[in-house]
Amino acid sequence: MEDFERYIAAFERELNAVIINDVSPDIYCQKYLSHLLNHKAYYLRIYADVFNKLITARGNSKETIALLDYGAGNGLFGIFAKFCKFKKVFINDICPSRIMASRKLASQLNINIDGYITGDIIAVKSFFKNETPDAVAGTDVIEHIYNLEVFFKTLHDINPGIISVFTTASNPHNYFKVKALQKMQVKDELEGGTDTENKLLSEENTSSFLQIREKIIRSENNTFSDALVFQMAKATRGKDKNDIIQAVKDYASTKVLPVPPGDTNTCNPIDGSWAERILPLATYRAIYADSGFTAVFSNGFYNEYDGSGIKKLFKKSLNLFIRIFGDSIAPYIVIVGRQTKESIKQ
Repeated sequence: MEDFERYIAAFERELNAVIINDVSPDIYCQKYLSHLLNHKAYYLRIYADVFNKLITARGNSKETIALLDYGAGNGLFGIFAKFCKFKKVFINDICPSRIMASRKLASQLNINIDGYITGDIIAVKSFFKNETPDAVAGTDVIEHIYNLEVFFKTLHDINPGIISVFTTASNPHNYFKVKALQKMQVKDELEGGTDTENKLLSEENTSSFLQIREKIIRSENNTFSDALVFQMAKATRGKDKNDIIQAVKDYASTKVLPVPPGDTNTCNPIDGSWAERILPLATYRAIYADSGFTAVFSNGFYNEYDGSGIKKLFKKSLNLFIRIFGDSIAPYIVIVGRQTKESIKQ
């Protein structure tokens, strides 16, 4: 197996010279990149672990693999992959400002990325007309994808044999993690966010998702009463703008309200990005299977690389306990997807 950890020390030295304010004028991008760099020893080991799982599943050396960093944000994961000498690396994000940040970060580090793709998985499919990626990976992105069924079916269209590796902190088996994420989901749904809060998950001052849906519904049908608008807004939790508009049209003819998720999961109605969506592992397994992939799950690890003293010792102890208690205490999970044997035979 390739030892990707041997690249970490050299890359850390490169990262020490990064000028964060020159990467992006966007406050959220600056804040998030600052967080990653302040804990780079930890995050680079997460990336190295993802690379190792990818190589193991693929069965090829890194020098033969074209990798897509999906939902890349500032692109640090993909840039590190190129530093580790993957054959080709492509960086994707739905947000143009984050693609620009990725370009500037790669430029500061003197690393040549093979392609940048702005948009969702459909844009990715359009980009790869003359070549196909061998693997796709992403950290803390799969829980935000609006329609996973469409995502994986499109991924299968791009390359049926593609290997995928995704990490997600939305671990449904970690009780304390679930409770913290549900609290955040309820806040996003009912209260919204403010730019005065020092958190990474809110980019700007926003209305609640419920209020945004009410506004969409009123602009689509101004004959609805305030009570009906509120009912419709509650019933369309977990839908993006296009699906909300369709639900309004359907109600006009059927008088039947849609059924919202039976949990606290909610998404930004504007772009469909889920608020740290929590899904059962069985649901992930079924979604992968429906698109011709097999999903294998493993546990992540805590940050035992920063700081010192009791806190560091505690994190090391937790990592040992993960071997015993598994995903019930893991801070995140890793999902490796590969083509099913039945699909290969077909």
